[in-house]
Amino acid sequence: ACAEKFATQNKNVLVLLTDMTAFADSIKEIAITMDQVPSNRGYPGSLYSDLASRYEKAVDIDGSGSITVISVTTMPGNDVTHPVPDNTGYITEGQFYLHGGRIDPFGSLSRLKQLVIGKVTREDHGDVANAMIRLYAESKKARERQSMGFKLSRWDEKLLSYSGLFEGRMMDLEVDLPIEEALSLGWKTLAECFDSNEVGIKQSMIDKYWPEPAAVGG
Repeated sequence: ACAEKFATQNKNVLVLLTDMTAFADSIKEIAITMDQVPSNRGYPGSLYSDLASRYEKAVDIDGSGSITVISVTTMPGNDVTHPVPDNTGYITEGQFYLHGGRIDPFGSLSRLKQLVIGKVTREDHGDVANAMIRLYAESKKARERQSMGFKLSRWDEKLLSYSGLFEGRMMDLEVDLPIEEALSLGWKTLAECFDSNEVGIKQSMIDKYWPEPAAVGG
């Protein structure tokens, strides 16, 4: 109600909610004391609507202000099927999945990215992001082969080298880069580990954005 009041006064309001799992656990305890019939893992059947009524307060009021909601949801036992993170994933427009002190790209998503990538951001955004995530996924397999004692190929070694750079430069929570700098750093990281014909990016983008050797060495 407080956020809505400020938003109607032509202010852009940021609401931070934490921890929604603890909030849901409180609802669960109240439901139990009221002898409500439990649903998934003991949570009340109203859990989805209870969460949605808070997340969906996010709004852009025509001719006035806006409300942006950022919530934190812990995932007990790293279980993605837990009712709270599971319902949160269905309700919200995107999530950063934090794991091991890093942003995990495989668990993170945005349902609005197609409205921004390459339209509001630089034209190469989609190409370089997709290539970096795909190569990082391949590097996870190379790590598995390494941990199992298999002989590594030259390609595996490239992937492992890339993996370390990608995690430090892009996934660490301390990273704070403007989008243009992040894209340029992405190209630099790719060029440090791979040849231009190995990254799976169309030639027109390679010709325009692939760093010169001197830039990579710097």
